[in-house]
Amino acid sequence: MSSCIDDRPQSESAWPGEARSALRWICTNNPFYAISAALFLAGLWLSFGDPESAEDTTALMTGLAGYTLLLAGTACLLVGFAKVWDDARTVLLLVVLMFLATSVTFDHTIVFDIGRNEHPIRGYLCNTIGLVLAISLSALVLRVVKLRLPTVYRWPYYLLLMFFFLYPLALAPFLHAPRGDGMMWGLFGFSTIAGLIFLSLLPAVRRGAEAVRDNGSPWPWPFYPWSLFGLLALAVPGRAILLCYSMHLIDVHDLYDMTFGPYFLVPFGFALTVLLLEDGIVTRHAWVQAGALFAPIGMVVLSVFGHRGEPIYVEFLQRFITQLGGTPFSLTLLASAIFYLYAIIRRVSFALEGFTASLAALAFVAPGTMGLGDLVTPRAEPLLVAATLLFAVGIYRRGLWRCLFASLALAAGIVLAIPLDSELAPYRWILAFHVVVGAMMLMGAFFDDDFAYALRFIATSLIAFAAVGVMAAPISLPADLHSLVPLLYPLGLAVLLTAYGGFLWHPPTLVLAGIVVTIWISVIGWQIYRIGRQAVVGLDYLAISLLIFGLAIATSLAKSGHLSRGVSWLRARFVRAE
Repeated sequence: MSSCIDDRPQSESAWPGEARSALRWICTNNPFYAISAALFLAGLWLSFGDPESAEDTTALMTGLAGYTLLLAGTACLLVGFAKVWDDARTVLLLVVLMFLATSVTFDHTIVFDIGRNEHPIRGYLCNTIGLVLAISLSALVLRVVKLRLPTVYRWPYYLLLMFFFLYPLALAPFLHAPRGDGMMWGLFGFSTIAGLIFLSLLPAVRRGAEAVRDNGSPWPWPFYPWSLFGLLALAVPGRAILLCYSMHLIDVHDLYDMTFGPYFLVPFGFALTVLLLEDGIVTRHAWVQAGALFAPIGMVVLSVFGHRGEPIYVEFLQRFITQLGGTPFSLTLLASAIFYLYAIIRRVSFALEGFTASLAALAFVAPGTMGLGDLVTPRAEPLLVAATLLFAVGIYRRGLWRCLFASLALAAGIVLAIPLDSELAPYRWILAFHVVVGAMMLMGAFFDDDFAYALRFIATSLIAFAAVGVMAAPISLPADLHSLVPLLYPLGLAVLLTAYGGFLWHPPTLVLAGIVVTIWISVIGWQIYRIGRQAVVGLDYLAISLLIFGLAIATSLAKSGHLSRGVSWLRARFVRAE
């Protein structure tokens, strides 16, 4: 490609570096075909764009068909004789672009005829001829240049051509009622139906590069044939906007006075995201799968931004919310959760995290939430479901951080699940504390790294502090069932600590259990002792004598060496356990 600037005498090669780079780019990419097509379309529209004249309509259709045939013939010559595949690719894409331009051109003709209460025969005829020309010419060019387009690609391509040409004709009967359901939902439905047609490419995506092996060109997969469908995908948003502008008979004061909003493209975006996810699964490219998992964030952005106050826009938006039962924002979050559920079924890594994040986000969104400024008080149900799923998978996949976040979300869900006017309302945070500490104990038991050991120690320490904190309050002997709670709660925690420390053989936990039991016995013993003093006057002397007797026994054991041997034995057991 660089021969046009390099094959010169040495004396003529004194071109500046920038000039040589620009000339090399021009020789490689050859943008003149695209410039020619743009100028030709502009010239046709300026010359024959009057929808009132039948002669202009005929000239416009003839010019479009003639230039399209010229491009198709040029592509055949470039491949058959010159073997210039790079330029042929540009020309073939321009042929498809001319098909799309033809499908757009005659909207005004249809609208003008209906505005005069006439049957839009000219628009019907032009779009039908354009469709026949597009399909026939596509098949002919593929045959002449011997370019193989398998059926799994060919039929979705033909369906998209039919959709672009015939959809304006399907809207024509509703033009007399521009504010009716048929017209307004028809404008919204364009990108949605386009997305459904794009989903017919799923078999092609799952076959991967094998479907176009030995396709008759030097173009590798995915550049061929996905560059073709990339062009068609780029055309969908533009066509959706043009339909709202050219075929909606309302009073237009400026460019933004139309029904279209960015949320119109959300269903189409999700269809492309499914294709992207399937491609990542087939090719096993983690970065492609990651791109698909992050794509719903873009859909949420489309659903939140771009809202405006034009009457026709607000009118359809209110109709959308009323008839579908939710705002674009809330429905997009729901669609994101469904997409992540599909990704979970397809066993995509981190799909469950995306699903739980969607559920957690839904906790802050009501059916009437329009954007981030309208978030509501979070609801418990989505948080509880998300936390339970994340915790279960964290245990199954041995993901410690998943479990930690899940426990926090579960605690928050429990706090939100208890109404403020219920009897349990004062104890919401106490319940949340026990859920988090219990989850930390489970994580410390199931996992085996340094962080798990730290969680094990932190959780048991918190339990010990909770037991001591309850005992620090004034405690009286039980008189009814409720008064048993401060009496039995510390003892229950001490039993739990003993069982936990014994199961894992975790000496610090056993020490904490011993401390709690010691304090509990001391507190309960002191209460009993206080009552006993009222009945036995010399109880203080008796108690002191028993303590001194115990001290005497300890002294005897120390003198005999048994006490030091016992301490050494305990120390050896703890060292081996650690």
